[in-house]
Amino acid sequence: MNKKWLLTLLAASSVFAATITVSSTKTNQEVLGFGGGVVYYQNWVNALSTSMKEDLFDTAFTGLNLSLLRLGNWMQNDSVNGSLSIDSMIVAEGRARLGDHFKIEMSSWSAPDSIKISGSVNGTDGAGQSNTLSYSTNSAYGDRKYESFAHWWKVTYQAYYDMGIEVDYVSMQNEPDMDATYAATLFGPSESYSSDTIAGYAEALHAVYDSMQTLANPPALIGPEVLGIGYNNFQNYVNNLDTSYLDGYAYHLYHAGSGNDDNKTNYQYPENFSSPMTSIGNSYASLDASKPIIMTEFCTMQGSTEEADMVGLAHIMQVGFTDGQINGYIAWELLWGGEGQLIGVCPSGWGNCTSSYIEIGPEYHAMRHYSKFVNPGWYVVSSTSSDDDNLKVVAFRSADADS
Repeated sequence: MNKKWLLTLLAASSVFAATITVSSTKTNQEVLGFGGGVVYYQNWVNALSTSMKEDLFDTAFTGLNLSLLRLGNWMQNDSVNGSLSIDSMIVAEGRARLGDHFKIEMSSWSAPDSIKISGSVNGTDGAGQSNTLSYSTNSAYGDRKYESFAHWWKVTYQAYYDMGIEVDYVSMQNEPDMDATYAATLFGPSESYSSDTIAGYAEALHAVYDSMQTLANPPALIGPEVLGIGYNNFQNYVNNLDTSYLDGYAYHLYHAGSGNDDNKTNYQYPENFSSPMTSIGNSYASLDASKPIIMTEFCTMQGSTEEADMVGLAHIMQVGFTDGQINGYIAWELLWGGEGQLIGVCPSGWGNCTSSYIEIGPEYHAMRHYSKFVNPGWYVVSSTSSDDDNLKVVAFRSADADS
């Protein structure tokens, strides 16, 4: 059925009327969920008092009704990293509040240093060819240590699983196209695409897939989780791999193409993402979420938050769930030390914190407008506005069509 609402909207300088039409019977893609990342600052969370932790987890998990949590794989040296036990505690708190509604996505920032040419977990900030997998003369997948990388992923995934962190979605490499100063490993779309100067994402994915399939509980693999979607960057990776090894697609939004590479500008003008998101959605979207498209990381990359970012995030998600046909959206900073995108965590004596407190960021409220009310298994439904310039619309319908 079609429903129409006539809205009178009061903006800062004008009043205008618009009609919204929602067709609840015309379903588009299935919703996988909404979430945020807890990749850094776990120790800050652990430094809070017991009562403040309870408040934090109530705010983050119950308050937002989160359905996706992004974690990092920090076991680069095949040993149990100190943050693993804290990650386990955070996941347990989320599951206690949200149950099976709550899914985990895990990305790796770097391969182990022992199988990289540089011998370092950290990137080389432009040196590139050493910030990748070492050569191998006996790999069945190519000329790099793909089997070693795949085995490392399998044993670390199992270690997290044994600690109670049951990972649902694995992205084997965060931003494979980014040579950073922090933990990073470069992968080109494939060995042949990159002229054998760096390891190939396609070959590594094949190896990881084969290794994970030997587990009793293999996770879903998503990728290629590139830095941004401009300049056909996402397509260059996907078109060079066997998509049967992927259970879903992932990308970040740190550039939109056509010169729209400034994060803050793209927060103010989210329509910059419309064209590349539409292109990806039209090619790879799945109505039943059998191969979801998940936006797994984005923020303004500014040192402080602004109220305008609240509208920016809401608008970016609107573009994503309409033009981009995405199934899930994960903001970069669910919890962050000091001032955060969604929630800032300040334990007294840590960083610049002179007292212990939790701070709600403006974008928390934008995320909550979606996540609190739209659950996994809902559908995006057709919706239009009579005033496209002033009012952007997205609508969702529950699986049983009662909401």
